[in-house]
Amino acid sequence: MTRFLSTALLLALPAAEAASQSPNPRGAASGEVGGAAVAIDYGRPALGDRMLSDLLDMLPEERIWRAGENQVTTLETSAELTIGAHSVPAGRYSLYLHIPESGAWSLLVNRHLGIPLGELSSRAPEAMRAEPWPMLSGYAAIEDQEAARVPLERADGAEAGDVFEITIEDGQLRFAWGGTAYQTSLSSP
Repeated sequence: MTRFLSTALLLALPAAEAASQSPNPRGAASGEVGGAAVAIDYGRPALGDRMLSDLLDMLPEERIWRAGENQVTTLETSAELTIGAHSVPAGRYSLYLHIPESGAWSLLVNRHLGIPLGELSSRAPEAMRAEPWPMLSGYAAIEDQEAARVPLERADGAEAGDVFEITIEDGQLRFAWGGTAYQTSLSSP
């Protein structure tokens, strides 16, 4: 009987592990930019039956989103980068998007490596705290650690789909979701 239970448990573990995984695993964007190795780790929320404009309307007053799902989005560079017109030294950073009600988005590059997940939606009703749409109420607490605030240019969003994507390609850092895309230049001196 013990052997049977052990075998049953071993067979059940992979199934339980697969069931607990997010339907959208974390994403990664990486590449060589000049002489710098650049890597971005981020969550990939899906719109599903929601509209991007409805989600953006849910942002708190400061209109800052942590550019992904669940844990904070991070950028790591092995050498100095120029993001837009801003120089960012080698190191590891958290990334946020400032999405005003109208106008262009901005990328916020911060030295702070993230706010604990439980604190991101402190103003949200209990039922919404587990939602994949991350509400960041509290960027002001880490704003003094901002390394760069980079204006983003609207880009062709025709390829942007249901799942949030970040790409590094052809000297561009691009954020795309639901037919909306913004980008900036990326280079290494």
